[in-house]
Amino acid sequence: MDWNKALQGALPVLQLLESHGYEAVFVGGCVRDTWIGRELKDVDIATSATPQQVMEVFPHTIPTGLKHGTVTVIQDGEAYEITTYRTESGYEQFRRPKEVAFVTSLEADLERRDFTINAMAMRPDGTIVDPFGGMQDMERRTLRCVGDSDARFQEDALRMVRAIRFAAEFGMSIASDTWRALIRHRTLLSYVAMERVGAEADKMMGGKNPLLAMRWMAASGLLAHTKRELPPRLLRADTLLNDASASDEVNVSDRSFCILNTVDALPEVDNRWSALCLACSLTDEETAELFHQLRYSLARMQHVSAVVRVHFRMRCKATEGEADGQLRLLWTSTLLSEGKQASLAWLGIMRVIPALLLARQEADSQDNGLPVELEARLDKLALWLGEMPVWSVKDLAVGGRDLLQVLGRPAGPWMSGLLNDLVRAVAERRIPNDRDQLLAYAASMNEAVRANRADKESP
Repeated sequence: MDWNKALQGALPVLQLLESHGYEAVFVGGCVRDTWIGRELKDVDIATSATPQQVMEVFPHTIPTGLKHGTVTVIQDGEAYEITTYRTESGYEQFRRPKEVAFVTSLEADLERRDFTINAMAMRPDGTIVDPFGGMQDMERRTLRCVGDSDARFQEDALRMVRAIRFAAEFGMSIASDTWRALIRHRTLLSYVAMERVGAEADKMMGGKNPLLAMRWMAASGLLAHTKRELPPRLLRADTLLNDASASDEVNVSDRSFCILNTVDALPEVDNRWSALCLACSLTDEETAELFHQLRYSLARMQHVSAVVRVHFRMRCKATEGEADGQLRLLWTSTLLSEGKQASLAWLGIMRVIPALLLARQEADSQDNGLPVELEARLDKLALWLGEMPVWSVKDLAVGGRDLLQVLGRPAGPWMSGLLNDLVRAVAERRIPNDRDQLLAYAASMNEAVRANRADKESP
C-alpha cells in the first residue's frame, strides 16, 4: 500500500501526539481510499487525547467543534481536523447525537461509524485496524453497516442516501440486511434537511457511476420521502432508470433512454443534471423547482433550466425534414433567448447520443442512419453557433446614445425594444453589424412605426 503525499504530510501530526503519550490514527475514508489507491480528498485524524489535551500539544489550534471533540490544528501551513475518540447516544430527529462521550478506545470509536468500509483506521506505522471487516467487504464489493443496520439508519437517516452513494461510487452491491433496513426506514429521510440530501445527490452526480446511483435511488424509493416534495415527474422515472441497464430491451430511437445514458459520459456535473432532467422530461419550471428544493445555487438553477428550454425548443420545433433556413432561424432564436453557455451545454449532451446509438445498432445489427443524421445536424448547429455575429445588445456597433441622436426621440421603453430588434436582425444576418447600416435600419424601423401609428390615428 503506497502512502500518498497528503498522508505523508499529516504523519508528523500523529507522531507528535504519540510522543506525548496519546494514541493517534488516520481514520475513515482516507484509510479506505489509500488502501484501494484512490486519490484523497480529506485526511481525517482521530486520537485518544481530549480536545483540551490536543490544544496543549499544538501551538496553533482552532476549537472547531469542542462539543463533538474536534479541534483544527495548523501544522506546517496545513489545517488538520483532529477528533477525540467518542461514543454517541440519544439521537435527535434521526440525525444528531444528543450525547457525546469521549473515550480512549479506538474500537469503540470505530463502532459508532456508518459502514464497515468507513470504520477502518491506520496507525502511523501503516498497520490497519479493521475490527468490522471493512477490507474484506471492499474485496467482496459489498456495502454493509457496522453492526445493526436498523440502529445505524435510525441514528442518522442520511446514512441511507450515503449507502447508495458509496455503493455506486465503488461499484458495490448492498448487503441484504442493510438493504432491507434501508427500505424499512426510508420514511425517516423526511427528517433530514434538504441541504444535506442535496449535497449527497450532488456527490452522486459528480461521482464515478452517476447512472448506477440513480438506479439505486429509484429502486430504494427514497426520493419519495424527502423533507420537501420533489417534482412528481422525477419520481415517476423509476421505470426509465431501472431499464437503463437493459439496453437490449429498449428501442434504439427511445430519446429519453438515450439521453439518460449520456450521464456517465459527461464530465461536468451540471451537464449530468441537465441530462437527467431532459431524460425525465422535466419542464424548465420543474427543473428550477428541483434545484430549489435541493438548495442548489440560483446560478446553477438558471443554467440547467436554460439547457432544458434549449432542448424543448429544438426538440419540439426542429423536425427531421425541416429546411436549413428554418432550422437556422429557430437555432438563432434559441441562442439569443437562452445564451451561449446553455446552448453549448445542450450540444455537448446531444453529441454523446450518436455514439450510443451507433454502439447499440452495431450490437443489434441494425443500420437506420440515425447516428449519422443526428451527427450532421449537430455539426450544423455547432457551426452556426460559432458564426453568431452578436449575442446581446452590448455586442452591437451602436448604442442607446446613437439612437437618441439620430432618431431625435426622448429616451423611453422603445429604446430597449429597438436595440433588441437590431440584435435579432444582425444575428439572423439580415444586416451586418455596421454602425451606419444599423442606424439606417433603425431609422427605417422608426419611420415604419410612426407611419403605422399615423394610419391608426387617421379617421
